[in-house]
Amino acid sequence: MNYLRVIRNNWKKCTFGAAVSVYALQSLKTHIEIEQHMREFASNVQSNWVSDRPKKVLVVLNPVANKKRSEKFFKNYCEPVLHLAGYSVEILRTNHIGHAKSYVEELSALPDAIVVAGGDGTSSEVVTGLMRRRGNLCPITILPLGRSVQSASKRIHIFGVKDVAYVKSLCQALEPMLKGESHYQSVIRFDVINEDDGSDGQLKPIFGLNGLSWGLLENIDSAKDKYWYFGPLRHYASAASKSFADNWSLKTDYVYTPPCPGCVDCASVQRQEAALPSGLFTRNLFKYQKNPAEPKRTLVKNDNCSNQIKGSVEASQINISCVQNQDNFAELESQFISSLQPGWEFIKQIPQVTCSNILPNLVVKSRTIQLHPAGEMADKFYSIDGEEYDARPIKVSVVPNAIKVFC
Repeated sequence: MNYLRVIRNNWKKCTFGAAVSVYALQSLKTHIEIEQHMREFASNVQSNWVSDRPKKVLVVLNPVANKKRSEKFFKNYCEPVLHLAGYSVEILRTNHIGHAKSYVEELSALPDAIVVAGGDGTSSEVVTGLMRRRGNLCPITILPLGRSVQSASKRIHIFGVKDVAYVKSLCQALEPMLKGESHYQSVIRFDVINEDDGSDGQLKPIFGLNGLSWGLLENIDSAKDKYWYFGPLRHYASAASKSFADNWSLKTDYVYTPPCPGCVDCASVQRQEAALPSGLFTRNLFKYQKNPAEPKRTLVKNDNCSNQIKGSVEASQINISCVQNQDNFAELESQFISSLQPGWEFIKQIPQVTCSNILPNLVVKSRTIQLHPAGEMADKFYSIDGEEYDARPIKVSVVPNAIKVFC
C-alpha cells in the first residue's frame, strides 16, 4: 500500500520515470539485436565471401542524404563489411549537385564496382556518369540510404532508435555484390529537344533508373517537408494546401514510338549515334557506347518501330517509368492522370493521393516518347529520379540492358 501511495502522490515523476525506463530498455534491445545480426553477417562474410584478389570499390557517398544520417549508417554497418570481405574502398563524399556525375564521367579508369550510398539523386548521377563514358562499364550496387527508403519503414524512429529491419536491409543490399550476383538493368535516357530544328543533340543527356514525375502529386510530395510541424501528417497537410490552387493543369503534346524488342532499325540508329564525329568536345562527351558484354538479342525487322503516334493531353500529373513487359523486354509506361480537380472533392481523395493510389486516365506504352509542354513553364519542373529540372521539350527513351546491377 505504501508503494501505491507514493505513486499516487508522485504520479508525474513516476510516469516520466516509467517512460524513460521503457525507452532505455527498447534502445538496449534494439542495440543488442543489431549487434547480434552484424556479428552473424560478418561471420558469414568471413567464411564464404572473402575475395582472393583485392577488388577496388568506389563508394559515392552523399553525406547530406537522409537528413545527414547516411554517412553514419554507412560507416557503422557497410564499410566494415567491405573491408572484411577484402575490398579496397575509396570513398567520394559529394559536396555539390553534379559532383558524382562529373567525377564518374571523368575517371581515367573505372573500379571493379561502384557502391552508391545516397538517395535517388545520387544513383541517377552515378548512372549518368557511367552512361556518358565509352567502353565497358563497371557494375553498381545501390544501398538504401536515401530518406525515401528509410521513411518507408513502418516503425517510428524515436530519439534516434535504429530500426533493426533497416540495418538488415543494408546488409541484404551488399550481399549480392559479395556473392557476385548481378543482372543487366535498363535505364531511361532524357534528351532536351532543340526547339529550333527538333534535334536532341545539343545538350548532354541525363539517365535515370526510376523515371520522370511531373505535376500535382510530385509538387505535393516535394513540398511536404515544409509542413514538418504536422509530424506524420505532413503529407496530408501538403495535399490539403493544394486543394484550391489554380495551377493544376498541364497541357502538353506528345509523340511516341511503339515498344520494340530490338530490331534492325534500332540497331542502325544506335550505330549512327556511336559513329558520330567527335571533333566537338561537347559532342564527344554527349554520346555513349553500350556495354558490349550485355545480353544479345536476335535482330528482326519491325515495320512499326519507326512509326510516330502524335497526340495532346491535359492532365494534372504525368509519370513515366521503365517496366518489363510480358514479352520480357523493357518499355516505357507513361501514365496521364486528369481525374483530379480542385475543390472539396479533392479533399475527400487526399488519403488516395498520399498513397499514390490514383488510377491514370491514359496509359501509353512506348519505346520513346517526346513531351512538348504548352503554355508558360516558368514555374514548372520535371522530377527525374528525385532531382528537379526545368520543364522543356524533352525526349524520353529506354536503353535496354544498359548497366549491370548487383541485386
